Amino acid sequence: MNSTQPRPDYLFIADDIFTDIAKAQTPEDARSIAERIKETTPIENLTYVFLSNSSIRNKSKTVITTYSDDWQDLYMRNDFLKDDPAVRASFQSILPFDWGDISKMSRKERRVMALSREYGIGSHGLSIPVRGLRGELGVLTVTSNEEGVFSGPQRSSYIRTFAQIGTYFHEWFSVEAGIRRHADIPRLSWREKECLALCADGLMAQRISEKLGISEAAIRLYLSSARHKLQSQTTCGAVAKAIRLGII
Repeated sequence: MNSTQPRPDYLFIADDIFTDIAKAQTPEDARSIAERIKETTPIENLTYVFLSNSSIRNKSKTVITTYSDDWQDLYMRNDFLKDDPAVRASFQSILPFDWGDISKMSRKERRVMALSREYGIGSHGLSIPVRGLRGELGVLTVTSNEEGVFSGPQRSSYIRTFAQIGTYFHEWFSVEAGIRRHADIPRLSWREKECLALCADGLMAQRISEKLGISEAAIRLYLSSARHKLQSQTTCGAVAKAIRLGII
């Protein structure tokens, strides 16, 4: 979406985006989906990097990005992955973070960030670490040229939406890397599945409590357990992964 266009009041992602990620046959298919997300949301760029890539020989196939070819070539040629502060912060954090909140950048890290702005990837960034069922790590990053877009009222909407997208891309890469098979599905209890399914229908914990006739504290415990088993930071991400894996 052109950055000069007015930003919508909410972030909308069509349901078929998630279906198409799951059905992607090649990294090129996945990149075309990333381009669609870029064109239909108020972001400048989107990148997903599968960081647990020891089993993948061709490192270029561990990245989905809408960055320019010039920046990708420079990044790969100079092996900026090891000096990328967002990558370092992803190994150190379990929560989404703004690039402006990354502390104590080295001289090389500051150079990578300065060059990235010169190549037009976006002045501001939001990175969301994604951890899989066997501890594998990836990070999804979205960028913008608008001041405060990732720290204002829309922040929670960005995190919820792109955490789901990151989860889908992460599952796809995990299977491609041979780390996980489609059959590797975590076992959730009946109550955990029921709570996730009701969340998928848009119900909050209080309404689920009323519907099932059990305490709100119990609902939150079931959802917390489900998030842990599905290795998701958010309930929205857990719902997305549960749907992706056919659990609910």
